Amino acid sequence: MVGTPDANALPRLRQVLQLLEEVEVLAQDAASYVNSDAMAVALKELHQQQASITLAIERMENLPKPSPWASSWPWMVLVMVAVTVLGTVG
Repeated sequence: MVGTPDANALPRLRQVLQLLEEVEVLAQDAASYVNSDAMAVALKELHQQQASITLAIERMENLPKPSPWASSWPWMVLVMVAVTVLGTVG
């Protein structure tokens, strides 16, 4: 989901980020009881995942909005109107 942004995935990504923030609170609490290198590495990986999700959210929010002229329907309608007008006039 992070690698290929999908416009409908934005709410899910925000939920994932919120869950990661809750995991961070729990991990920091656990790290206060256990002072080990494994916890430090786990927190570092967690921060990297949070940064990745935040980046994906920013990228999706900055996606350009597709132009209505990018699809073929407006052009087909325009051609049909032009053919109808030319058929009526000619």
